Parts: sequence; structure tokens; C-alpha cells
Amino acid sequence: MTREVSLYLDAVRFLAAMTVFLGHMSRHSFTGGFLWPLLGFGAEAVTIFFVISGFVIGYATDRREASASSYIVARAARIYSVALPALVLTFLLDAIGRSLRPDLYAGWWEPGPGGQPWQFVSSLLFLNELWFSQLRLGSNVPYWSLCFEVWYYVIFGIAVFAPARWRLPGIAAVLVLVGPLIAAMFPLWLLGLGTYRFCARRELGRVAGTLLYLGSLAGWVAYEIWSRRYGRPLTLIPPSMGRPELALDYVVAGLFAMHLVGVRAIPGLLGPVLNRLARPIRWSAGATFAIYLFHLPVAQFLATLVPWPPDFWATRLFIIGGTLAIVLALAEVTERRKEVWRRGFSALLRQGQRAIRPG
Repeated sequence: MTREVSLYLDAVRFLAAMTVFLGHMSRHSFTGGFLWPLLGFGAEAVTIFFVISGFVIGYATDRREASASSYIVARAARIYSVALPALVLTFLLDAIGRSLRPDLYAGWWEPGPGGQPWQFVSSLLFLNELWFSQLRLGSNVPYWSLCFEVWYYVIFGIAVFAPARWRLPGIAAVLVLVGPLIAAMFPLWLLGLGTYRFCARRELGRVAGTLLYLGSLAGWVAYEIWSRRYGRPLTLIPPSMGRPELALDYVVAGLFAMHLVGVRAIPGLLGPVLNRLARPIRWSAGATFAIYLFHLPVAQFLATLVPWPPDFWATRLFIIGGTLAIVLALAEVTERRKEVWRRGFSALLRQGQRAIRPG
């Protein structure tokens, strides 16, 4: 994880989050659909998030999180510093918004068995996607990906930190618990981990790195052009799997993994630009998680306050600009305060260890 690779990952994470954000802003109910070309890239952005997550966790456990306790605290602080505020925000804004404009929330809120209390608990424990349950968290559609990623953290933690005799049974038990769809997307995360391990142990030359870097970009562009003209060529996934984009996920993940290997091998070509932009890149990346998890409930709520039609520019500026301003402000008191959460989880873990320690 060189400085250049770290900066590049931060920049890509921010761009992926903004792709999801702007794709959702293309909804006709928000802005009249004027950003519709971006709508199809949301799934690809989430795939990139999974690969980056595996890459970063590989680095973190190599360098900083050498024990089970440090791994648990770091992952819990990272997730709950944004997930818990996102849950509270979604329930609050959706409740107010539905009272103002119930028509805009039709089909969004489906409490299901157990009602809203169980929906909150299930989301807090990331149980919403077990075995195709797909329990929707009100207007917060992006929350689904956390209910995949957290389980990948669990599986990896077992593989690395559990006693050897418990690793395979533990991993198998978790995979059975989560179901086939979460398991089917796990290799995307593992591809990021494998990419990190490859980069950490092998050094490619500049020529090979440049070919991988540019070749992966060319492959992705070619695939997108083909898809726009002839449709997605890989749509053989059974509907029962619940994710028809799964084959596309593997294509995008493979190309992005190649891209990262290329980036690692050509620091001299990218470094000057990345280092010059380091401060804005780091600052933007510090709000990535907040942008991803907060934007849709906020935009849905703002839509209830707009007096103009969706295709008016005043509406577009209000919803897009207002949503971005609010989520960036929320990032200051959530995602950028991970250290506070880290200290809190560290204290809880120490208390738990003292409570179960004999004597």
C-alpha cells in the first residue's frame, strides 16, 4: 500500500460513491430523470466497493490489526460510526416524509413481519439479506450492501484469528447462515484481498503495469459500449438468485483488480498528480461512507418539501445540492469521528473481557 495506491483508492472510492449518489438523483421523482445515463453504473460502483474493501482489509490486517480484538474494534468503529446514524436518520426522515407526502413513499416502506422495531434490529445486526430475505430499510436502498460486507468481515476474521481447528467449521457455519447470494458475491471481496496479497509480494515492471492499467480501462470501456448497443452479454444468472447483475459483477471486479495491480506498478506516472491533489482526495474520501449511506433518505425527504415539478432546475438544484450539503455535514459528526467510536468499542471490549475472565 504505497502512498500513491492509497490516494488512488481514496479517489476511486469517492468517485464510486458519487456515481451511486448521482445515479439515484436521476430518478424521475427527484429530478425528472435528467441524469439517467448514470443510473446503470450503480451496481458496478458497489462491486468496486467490495474489491476495495478486501484490498484494504488485507493491508490493515497485515500492518495494524494483528489481533482479534484490534480487528473487531476497527471494523465495528468503521461500520457503526455511519450505520447506526443512518438507521436513525432513515427512520426519522421517512416517518416525517410519509406524514407530509405519503404518495412519494408508496412502495418504499415495507416493515414486514415484526414491524418497524424488528426492521431496526435486523438492520442493526445486518440480517436483512440472509437467504434472499431482502428486508428493505425504508428509503435507504444502499444499506443492502452492508448486510453483505459485514459478513465478509466476519468470515475473514474467523479465517485469520480463530483457533485453527475452528476455522473451517466456523466459515462453513457462517456461509450456511447467510445463504447462497451473499456467498456467491464473497469471491468479489476475496478478489480484492488476493489483489492486495499479489501487490504486496510481487513487483511488476512499468511496462507490464502500464499495459494492465490501460488495458483494464479499455476492456471496461469496450464492455460498456457493447452493452449499450447489444445489451448485457452475461445475463445467465437465475432470477431466483436475486441479483441478475452477478455475472457483470465478476467482469467488473476482474477488470478492476487488474487495474489496481497496474496502478501499483506505475507510481511514477500517477504520483505527481495524486500527491498534488492529496489533501482534497483525503478530505473527499473521508465522507465516502456517509455519502453512500445517507444520500437517499435525505433526498427522498427533500423531495417532500419541493413546491416545483421534478424537471424544474430549481428542484434539481435544491435536491442535489441540498442532499450533498447535508450528507457532507453529517460526515463531520459520523464518519470523520471514527476514533471516538474506536475508543468506545475498545472500552466495551475490555469490559467484556474482564467480565468473562476467570477469577
